[in-house]
Amino acid sequence: MTGVLWHRVGSIGVCALVLTGCSGGIERELPAIPAVAAEDFPRPARDTAERRIRAATENPTDPWANGDLAMILHAHEQVEAAVTLYRRAEALSGGEFRWTYLLGVAQQQGGSNQEASESFRRALAKRRYGPAGIRLGETLAAAQRLDEARNALHEALDSGGNQAAAAYGLGRVLLDLGDASAAIPLLERAVSLAPDSGAARYALGSALRAAGDEDAAERILRTVGGADDTKPALDDPVLARVRELAADEHHFLNLGKSLEAKGAVADAIAAYERALAINPRMASAHANLVGAYGRMGDAAKAEVHYNAARSIDSSIEELHNNWGVLQAARLDPAAAAAAFRQALAINPQSAKAHANLGVALTELGDPREAARHFREAVASDPTNRSARMNLGTMALAADHPAEAAEHLEAALGADGDGSEPFIRYTLGHAYLQTGRVDEARRSMDEALRLATTNGMEDLATRIRQDIGSFSQ
Repeated sequence: MTGVLWHRVGSIGVCALVLTGCSGGIERELPAIPAVAAEDFPRPARDTAERRIRAATENPTDPWANGDLAMILHAHEQVEAAVTLYRRAEALSGGEFRWTYLLGVAQQQGGSNQEASESFRRALAKRRYGPAGIRLGETLAAAQRLDEARNALHEALDSGGNQAAAAYGLGRVLLDLGDASAAIPLLERAVSLAPDSGAARYALGSALRAAGDEDAAERILRTVGGADDTKPALDDPVLARVRELAADEHHFLNLGKSLEAKGAVADAIAAYERALAINPRMASAHANLVGAYGRMGDAAKAEVHYNAARSIDSSIEELHNNWGVLQAARLDPAAAAAAFRQALAINPQSAKAHANLGVALTELGDPREAARHFREAVASDPTNRSARMNLGTMALAADHPAEAAEHLEAALGADGDGSEPFIRYTLGHAYLQTGRVDEARRSMDEALRLATTNGMEDLATRIRQDIGSFSQ
């Protein structure tokens, strides 16, 4: 017998774990637990591996013991054994989402795209999870089931989250289907949201070439360098638990990015430094430390990492963008503008760099050119808050309140950055100037609440004064 046959044992609960359906008395045969040893793992992981091997051996019908052992095998690229244990965990748990999804990921990594797509479909039937939808599209595309892949990726794109990865995947599929004109805006969006992705830039260059725009294609393809296989990263909390078990430099880099996005800058710095302790020549970790130390006000350390990153790889857009933000904080808009232009030379579609350059140019007294870059930012990313907010403020100053309201309303739909009280305050003025008095009052009231809550006393005072003028 090639596997272990689990028989019905008095308990209905146990029966539910191991059978397709108890009513028919159908028993399920599972593959045997693979023979693995702690010595098969790198030394730092051996204690954890030994505990998990023992747990699975002593409790072979425990789905979590099987799944936990699968995860550490998966983390250390023992994919075939991981697939076997994920299968066991899925069956023993009655189809727990986590094990079904990770089974699909391991199958995808092992090149079994047909089986992986079936696993992702089962996972999605249990839970709507963006990374599963994107991976389903990827596996269908790899199996040349392009129409199905397009539908899966459309659904993933519409579900929100992981927009860079979804836009890249859908753009690639549309390009393979021969629809370069539809692929281009999606791939431009992917490049804007994931400027470090060489794969997204390469795909965009290919789409532009297929559409006959050879000059634009050449400009984009020159920026790819040797990173043409780097796809936009997936924010995938389920798989992150697997990657934690490997704990290599990429894990700590991604951990730092996640911490920094949540505002935990000191913890992010510690994670980036751990990545560099493993790989001192990881240019992206140096680049992120430029931004993180800049946010902490430590310009000296930021400069050390800026110089280190440049010596390793100067073609990282985020490096120059972070350096520009630091120069802006030093009240040197000319140096900031120069850095943002370097970022745009690497990625001409970068919404972040266009918006930041617009701010620097405003400080330098060039509002016309600033507005052009804000518009470029919105063209690449319609949700860019900085660009929308600045365009709205400019439109209001130019006595175009309807246009101002349009930009400011769009700014409210973007990711928060602490500017919402000012946006709502300015939007209130735009509403007032277009005769929308009730909406103006509501916007001002919300601006006052947010300004007060966030300790923005100067702004709160201005808002109170303006609200008081409503009744005069």
